[in-house]
Amino acid sequence: MDWIDCVVIGGGIIGLATAHQLSKRWPESSILLLEKEDSFGRGLSSRTSEVIHSGIYYPSGSLKADLCVRGNRLLYEFCNHHHVPVNKLGKLIVAQDDQDLEKLEVLQRQAVTNSVPDVAFLTKSQLSEIEPAVNGQAALLCPSSGIVDSHRLMAHLAYGAKVNGAMLVYRQEVTGIHLVNGGYCLEFRDANGFTDRIHCKSIINAGGLAADHISAMAGINVDEAGYRIYRCKGEYFAVHNRKSALVKKLVFPVSIRELKGSGIPMIKDLKGRLRLGPDAHYASATATDHGVQASNRIQFLKSVQRYLPFLELSDLQPDLAGIRPRLLVPCGSPPRDFVICHEKERGLPGFINLIGIESPGITCCLSLATYVSDMLAEFFA
Repeated sequence: MDWIDCVVIGGGIIGLATAHQLSKRWPESSILLLEKEDSFGRGLSSRTSEVIHSGIYYPSGSLKADLCVRGNRLLYEFCNHHHVPVNKLGKLIVAQDDQDLEKLEVLQRQAVTNSVPDVAFLTKSQLSEIEPAVNGQAALLCPSSGIVDSHRLMAHLAYGAKVNGAMLVYRQEVTGIHLVNGGYCLEFRDANGFTDRIHCKSIINAGGLAADHISAMAGINVDEAGYRIYRCKGEYFAVHNRKSALVKKLVFPVSIRELKGSGIPMIKDLKGRLRLGPDAHYASATATDHGVQASNRIQFLKSVQRYLPFLELSDLQPDLAGIRPRLLVPCGSPPRDFVICHEKERGLPGFINLIGIESPGITCCLSLATYVSDMLAEFFA
């Protein structure tokens, strides 16, 4: 049986970016991407805000902070070079009271530590001059934030990976992973129920919501490792087009409490439409419902009305919802960092786990792919 140098499991934006980077760095190697859906980007990556984050919100020294700041620059360069639609709108982080002002100062110091470029403090009058319809005592302006057409981005990554020699195969669900001499035997099943297997030297687990399940296939106790994924649903509401011209930038509250529905941002997409979200609440372990509860618009409006006073309940309509992979944290704690781990210490050399890759995953996709390729350099040398 032939051996593949690397199998990437998952055809979302992270899997595509990784396959693209590996095939670009080692064009003579055999790279295979397996995706259970009938095309790329049909899972997590299809339901996002498409925001390019600056890196200001993430704890200094974390993978999220480091990869986001690097990924931000790489993403704009890639999009401009390949004519992927992108708009560097800039983001305002708005403070409402003295408590918020203290948090704003913390974020400003964190921006310096995280090397987020060109962050500026705005007084109330400066904020009003930039965004007259936004209410706040002060704000931070993050010019490097923006919006990207994530589907076009994924299409270019998929195309580039194939041009570089990678094989992208859809409708193939991984069903088993076994350690064998020299690597792994990977079993998979197509949409018609036919099974096959292949040998590979290394595996990238970019399985999104199924990443913990794939880890378990390789023999990892996901609960002991802290890899159990909890599904977190986020809803979005669209704002009526008559209000679209009132805001030019992305607008975030100073506190992003992602659970219990507070700290909801306003996003402006590439077509100029306004959208609120996401909020976040835990869903069942098998949740697949992407419906939006129309009654939640009351909670959304209450959350944003202090800094977006021009909004009325009649302006909000259900838009979309996404389900994100959230790693468990103590109640009230911020989300955990990305897990990007070469599992050689668990007896799985060449097996790279990507667990809990939620926001800012799109921003980090290129820098994360480079990070992973560096981890696998010894297998391709």
